[in-house]
Amino acid sequence: MEKTASDNLEEVSKSSETSSTNDHQAELIRLIPGSNKIITQEPSFASDTWLIGGPLGSRSAILLFRSSALANASELSIQEKPGYKLHVTYKVLQAETKLLAKLLDCHGITEVAPNSSDFNLLWTGSHPKPGTFRSLAPHQRVNHFPRSYELTRKDRLYKNIERMQHIKGFKNFDFIPQTFVMPMEYRDLCTTHHKIKGPWIVKPVASSRGRVETPHQVPLEEPVVVAKYISNPLLVAGHKCDLRLYVVVTSVDPLLVYIYEEGLVRFATVKYDSSHKQLWNPCMHLCNYSINKYHSDYVKSDDPSAENVGHKWTLSALLRHLKAEGKDTALLMSQIEDMVIKAVLGSANSIISACKMFVPHNNNCFELYGFDILIDEHLKPWLLEVNLSPSLNCDSPLDVRLKSAMLADLLSLIGIPAVDPVLRPSTSSVASKTSQNLKMRLGNCRRVHSADGLGGTKRPTGSTTSRLSTVPSTPEELRIVRNTIAQFERRGGFVRIFPATDSWSKYAQYLDPTTGIPISGTPSSSFTLNVSHNYNFLLYSHLFPDGTLPPKPDKTLIRYKYT
Repeated sequence: MEKTASDNLEEVSKSSETSSTNDHQAELIRLIPGSNKIITQEPSFASDTWLIGGPLGSRSAILLFRSSALANASELSIQEKPGYKLHVTYKVLQAETKLLAKLLDCHGITEVAPNSSDFNLLWTGSHPKPGTFRSLAPHQRVNHFPRSYELTRKDRLYKNIERMQHIKGFKNFDFIPQTFVMPMEYRDLCTTHHKIKGPWIVKPVASSRGRVETPHQVPLEEPVVVAKYISNPLLVAGHKCDLRLYVVVTSVDPLLVYIYEEGLVRFATVKYDSSHKQLWNPCMHLCNYSINKYHSDYVKSDDPSAENVGHKWTLSALLRHLKAEGKDTALLMSQIEDMVIKAVLGSANSIISACKMFVPHNNNCFELYGFDILIDEHLKPWLLEVNLSPSLNCDSPLDVRLKSAMLADLLSLIGIPAVDPVLRPSTSSVASKTSQNLKMRLGNCRRVHSADGLGGTKRPTGSTTSRLSTVPSTPEELRIVRNTIAQFERRGGFVRIFPATDSWSKYAQYLDPTTGIPISGTPSSSFTLNVSHNYNFLLYSHLFPDGTLPPKPDKTLIRYKYT
């Protein structure tokens, strides 16, 4: 008897329940203080599993990465590494990626020339052009989505959040300081300043920040945003600090969002003083390492295992400190997760539209974001900015420890296919299939007021969601569910925050009830998505069939140890 999609899905579910995630999690490396030598407690690198999901050379096989490769790569010759055997390659454009390059090289993955199209991974520090996306083959991965600037440009981020405040209520998106885009909103800034006064912080689109007391000090000759300065920050031993958290989006339709379980806490060197006399002291008000490292009092720890020494801590160290003071760290992390999800939702519509137009295969793109977050004295988190291509530079052993583990887990998470060149389809067949895929995806995009959007099938009402099928009925739906389950098994230290057990009850109001696509922040937008599926609801219903019940504890992953 031929198996149905439902039967196949049941097999996938059973296999996912019995699979162990611990076998594929990367471990943090340790540096010996005072040297460049790395030690590890892991099993022999040569005996570690390199692949998951299929035999060597199989299209379904995915390469696995470990940060311990940085220390133990010499246990295998280059000829013995699967990356080398299969000619798996990567390409770097306009990016400083010493740590990434070293990690890939240790796994036998070689770099190709910037003009080469023969790569498995493209890592670029800027937004790729539409033509680059259109030419991607199924086995290729690139570290950006088209139009991801909707989240990472300071002006676009604020405007997207502001529109969501107007549409869905200010209280639901009250996590970004009041902001004005210059020079267009200069008069609004002046009016507001007369009511609530300063200080304000100036954030040029692509450079460092400065603080001002009055609107007259704001430069009007360049595009900048001016935000209300959070003057009551959380202080640790009298010092201001902010967080750098690593967020990964692996898919936009359906939306899959992960946050790394460990992050960095950066401290200002000079103790905080709220008086205006100290307004121009950057080492008091800014926590950037690039600024504070030059101060004579800056302390950099040489011990990678010391998480709360000097002016750079781990997130875990801060949570331990706050919990010892009786603070509700579980609530804090819940609010941070909520803020991350809503920031992504507020910008996702334009990104999804661009993906339908330019990206031929659902797995081609992923994005690593650096979320900069400030916590105030009431333990309320504020989103300062979202960084495109967050820095992977390592200026301390703690950086090496955290970032190498995060990168290894990221590369495993995104699923780089272990594809041998002889198994790759010819260029002409790839181009033909890519063109067909784009035509199919573009067919789902409609102008709001165009003729083909009028008089057609009626859009179901909001109650339709409850009647949508929760069982994959097409090969594409089955593939999405399978890939999501497999990706979760490779998550390492990443925590999937969307979808989660309570996602639909908390965030369904921000999704189109028929398509599941995040609603546009612009009601009058001339472009929208009209698709015949609801992948978000399908995926949520399968992963969390008892989504209305209290969540069961996840025994395979400690979620923020010190909450």
